[in-house]
Amino acid sequence: MFDCQPSSLGDRRVTLEHLRAFVLLAEGKGFQQAGLQLYRSQSAVTQSLKRLEDILGCKLLERRQGHIMGLTADGERFLPAANEILTRTSEAVSAMKQPEIAGRLLIGVPDDFKVVDLHDAISRCAELNRNLRLEVVSALSSQLLYQIDNSGLDLVILKCLEDFVPSDKRWRSHLLRREPLHWVAAQRHVFESMSEVPLVIFPDGCCYRSAALLALDRNGKHGYGAYVSASYENIRAAVSAGLGIGVLPASALANAHIILGKQEGFPELPMVELVMIQATDKYATKQLADFLSHSATMNPRNVNEYSDHNVSAESPSAGILG
Repeated sequence: MFDCQPSSLGDRRVTLEHLRAFVLLAEGKGFQQAGLQLYRSQSAVTQSLKRLEDILGCKLLERRQGHIMGLTADGERFLPAANEILTRTSEAVSAMKQPEIAGRLLIGVPDDFKVVDLHDAISRCAELNRNLRLEVVSALSSQLLYQIDNSGLDLVILKCLEDFVPSDKRWRSHLLRREPLHWVAAQRHVFESMSEVPLVIFPDGCCYRSAALLALDRNGKHGYGAYVSASYENIRAAVSAGLGIGVLPASALANAHIILGKQEGFPELPMVELVMIQATDKYATKQLADFLSHSATMNPRNVNEYSDHNVSAESPSAGILG
């Protein structure tokens, strides 16, 4: 590993093409696929990476016989910054191609899981549109859905189970991302050896809770609330402390969490989705929805596509995270 050396020219020699090549290679695209996406030859992509490493004075990717083995420590340190530069550049160009968003918009966001990327996207939208007044309300996903009419929310982002269909046909829904739901615990458990399952879950109305109880019922198991909380952090901490078995999406797992799957005999759980609902027909609402839909942080390139699984809902709120 080389120590990065500062250059008197700073980053003025680094181009967007250098960064795009590095990011694509870091994502495991390979020189050939990266070249196709950048409309450049493999040798040109190789030269871009080499030039970037020469400018930074450090090695970013481990390579062996023309194959990328992974990121170096310096590469891991540089990748978030490279992604941020490309994201902001893309959003700035897109924003300038559209009329400036103006007016007052009331947005609902869920507070039962970390949404740092969502907050960042909203913040950047406000920076690029100085005449836009954003008012953000945070609540449980199930509560946000019911607040659309009562509180006049223009745009709502919530978590729900796959294939969510809005109850009001006037609402337009946009799928932002989807990921698998997992059984998790602080230690391994064998499903068949458990007479009943102690659950660390969100309150009644939560889609994670509904999916867990339905899966247990289908497999002849009884589950009870060993720890119930509406707090995302409390749920994660309770699982880590060994207070029971939780049901969380892949992005919410902590380092101390162990996934309980087929090997332990646990039943499959459905996919969970982050959905944006455009509740009003204001032009500014449409503009903001378009901005968030195309935001690189809301639609990360490294999110995998997973296979679908069907789960039936037992109540109107069964598909919503509470």
